[in-house]
Amino acid sequence: MTVALQSLPSVPTALRRRRRLRLARTVVGHSVRARLLPSGERRRKRLQVCGAADTLTALGVRVQVFPPATPWPRTGRLVTSDHVGRLGDLAVSTAFRGPTDGGDVICPVAVRYRVAGRPGYLAAHEVPWRTAAIVAMHELVVEVRCLPAVHDSVAG
Repeated sequence: MTVALQSLPSVPTALRRRRRLRLARTVVGHSVRARLLPSGERRRKRLQVCGAADTLTALGVRVQVFPPATPWPRTGRLVTSDHVGRLGDLAVSTAFRGPTDGGDVICPVAVRYRVAGRPGYLAAHEVPWRTAAIVAMHELVVEVRCLPAVHDSVAG
C-alpha cells in the first residue's frame, strides 16, 4: 500500500472481513442466477445491472449519478466514459438501463472518485484498484456525471 493510500480513512478489520464475505456471497449468487435464469436480452441486462449494484454494495461503495442538463435519448445512444478500471465499469453499468451502444448520439460520462465528508476528488494514484484496497476504504463514493449529448455527424 502506498503512502498516499495510507492517509485515506480505512475501516476496521472486522468490517473488511464482513465486506469480503458479502462480496463472495454476491459473486456466487450472481453466478448461480446467471446459470439458472432463462436467457433473454432483457433478463441478461437486468442481471448485469443488479449484479453490479450488489457487488458495489458488498464492497461498501456508493454511487452518485448526476443527470445531464438536457435529457439523453432513451435509444440510439453510445455511452462513453473517461474512467479506467473495473470499479468505474460497475458504477457506469448501474447508472444506465437500456441500450447504451450502437447509436448515433454520443453520451459522454465523467467518473470521479471521492471519500464522503472530504473535500475534493481522489487523484489517479489514490483510487483503489485491488479488491482488498476497495474493501479497506471508508465511505468511497463514485460519482457518475452525465455530460450533454453530442450528435455524431459521421453516423448520420
